[in-house]
Parts: sequence; C-alpha cells; structure tokens
Amino acid sequence: MAIARTASQRRGVVVAIIGVILLLTGCSTAPSDRSAVDPAAREAAVEKAQGGAAELLDAGMHDNQWTGPENSPPPRPGLRITLIPEQMASTGSSRPAKAIESEVEKLGWVPKISDGQGKPEVQLNALNTAVDEKVDAVILIFVDTTRVQSALQRALAAGVKVVTLGSLKNTPDTVPDVSFDWVRAGESVAQYAVWKSGGDLGMLQMRNADLYIVVNGQYKGSQDYLDTPGNCPGCDVVTQDWSLATFEDPTIGPAAQAVATRLANPQLNWVSCFDSCLFRVSNGLNRAGFTDSVSGAGFDCNPENLDIIRAGGVQKVCFADPREWLAYAAIDNVNRMTNGLPAFDFTESIPVALFDKDSLSQLPPDRSAELETKGWQGNFDFRAKFEQLWGIG
Repeated sequence: MAIARTASQRRGVVVAIIGVILLLTGCSTAPSDRSAVDPAAREAAVEKAQGGAAELLDAGMHDNQWTGPENSPPPRPGLRITLIPEQMASTGSSRPAKAIESEVEKLGWVPKISDGQGKPEVQLNALNTAVDEKVDAVILIFVDTTRVQSALQRALAAGVKVVTLGSLKNTPDTVPDVSFDWVRAGESVAQYAVWKSGGDLGMLQMRNADLYIVVNGQYKGSQDYLDTPGNCPGCDVVTQDWSLATFEDPTIGPAAQAVATRLANPQLNWVSCFDSCLFRVSNGLNRAGFTDSVSGAGFDCNPENLDIIRAGGVQKVCFADPREWLAYAAIDNVNRMTNGLPAFDFTESIPVALFDKDSLSQLPPDRSAELETKGWQGNFDFRAKFEQLWGIG
C-alpha cells in the first residue's frame, strides 16, 4: 500500500539521500575507459566467464546424488539446543534456524531460537545465556566466532557442543562449521556479470563488513576473480561497505547507499550483495529509475528474490545453496558430537547452483513451485536421507 508523505517528509528524504551522495562521491573511483579495451581480450574474458557461470546454471537443472555419510548414531532424546542466527530479519539466516527448530523436535530435542539481531553484543549475550541455562548444544548461524569469543570459550569449557553454519573459519578452529565453497559463490556471480555485460562491466559490490563469510567468502571470490588479469579487462569495480545495524534504514541502509553510489558513479551497471540485502537494493534502484540500467547478482536464491528475477526486475541471477540442507547437516553434527563422535565435514557434499530467468523458465512445474516457496532444496530429498540416518525415516 502506498504511503502519502507530507512535503516536509519528502524534503527530509531528499536531504538524507543527498547527504549520502555527497559522502559517497568522495569515495567514488575514476572510471576506466572501457571502450579502449582490446576486443579480442574482452571476447576471451567473456568466453571464460560464460563457461564458469554456465557450469553452475546447468547444475541447477539436474538431480543430485548423496555423497555424505552413510550412518549416524541414534539421537539422544531430551537434548536442549539453542540456535543463534545472525538475525532473523535476514531470510538467509531465518531459513536454517526455522528448519532446525522444526526438525529437532522430531528427534525429541528442545530447541530455542535466540535472535542475534545483527548485533555482536546481542549474539554474545545469547551465547552466554545458553551457557547459563546449561544447554547441551548451540548452533551459531552466520555468527562471527571472533566477535563472541568470551562466551564461546565459556561454552566450550562447560562442555557445550558448538557447531556453526556459514562461518567459513572458526576461532578456535576446533569448532566444526557446515559450509560449501563460499569463494566459488562469489566467483560465479562475477563470472555471470562479466558474461552478461559482454565484458563491459561496472560492478558495485555491496559488502557487508560485519559478516566474515561475506568479506572472506562471497566478496573475496568476486573481487579476486575480477582482479585477476585477463578476467575482466577494463572493468570498473566499486565496493561499498554497509553495516547490519542499518539493514532496514531507508536513508542510510544498503538500498540508499546503492542508489547514492550509482548516482555518484554512472559507469556502474551491475550490483552484487546477498539476497536479503539485494532485495532491498533492487527495490531501491527500481524506485530510483535504474531498473533498465543496473542488473543485480545475489546469493541465496530466496523466494522473494526469485520473484524479481522471473519478473525481469533489477536482479538477474542468484547463487543457490540448499540452506535447509546445511541446517540438517548442522543437526547431524550436533548428533554426532553429543554421542562422542567427531563432526563430519560436509563441505564437498553440499550442491550449489546458479539460477537466472532462462533457467528458471526451464524447470519442471513441481521443482519450480518448490523453489518459489522454499528456496532451492538441492534437487535431492536430503530430509529423507538424514531422517533415515537418524532412524526416524
């Protein structure tokens, strides 16, 4: 529903956006002369990028096979488990949190979600509370372990089993993480953008500075690929950092920053961010009139982002991981650890894919409907497999 604004409210928004533009103009980079690039070099870059992106587009169209463990111990009933997602406002975090909460009840466990609210101090307090409540296990979802160290050390000293999802690198590294190749994720969206821009790429990377997985995974993968000589000759790359504390802020949050950065850098024609961010950025760019001049590449393939892709909006592609599959893998590692066994490394067992408008249109109706309502599920019934391992299937 549209909301009518008073003249003073409209002026306030305009002033705020102008302030962001002035701030970002000082951080803008001088554009390269992309028209001066050797055509043969550009053609080679596009061909290479197309090959890398097409590999993952194809992966989203085919069934996957189970390459994980073939056994798991019977779950111990009555375990109390605290789930601490980075923030429930982000679909990428709330999806696995809700999946874990629902599934562990079938195992006879007692789950509790403590929303991290995008704030390290809240996540720290949540972990300390879990220790005080003498829970059996904690699953940290996209929480940077370096920012909750004192509470994490308390948990480990108290014998609480701690597993992370999407941490990439833990401190200490004895805490097991459930992840896939996050660097490849960033590389793949960069490849798609190089390909679809015909090598004439001006990329705005909206980098969340709070999440280790973003800085050292998604962003690193894209930046390293674009920085490698020959991969994107003459391309312009601008990085804009933003904070989770401003996630929903309409004047200084990622959407406003993206619009302001595009206005300050008119050579930019692509933008990347994880999907919960890109959903807001896409809507902001659309309202600012950039729907036809800026394309978006995201991570997660959340249902609301798929709607934008299908409709031909700003977002054109998303990198998909089966987030609920990671959630079940985290449960399995808690099960192993609470039975005195080591965690299983699922990194090579988690499938990944890319989806764009063309590939979405080729999906069978049942798989298309599943993707729209649940997000990508990996083209394999992992739920049945895990439940079979746990003896409840």
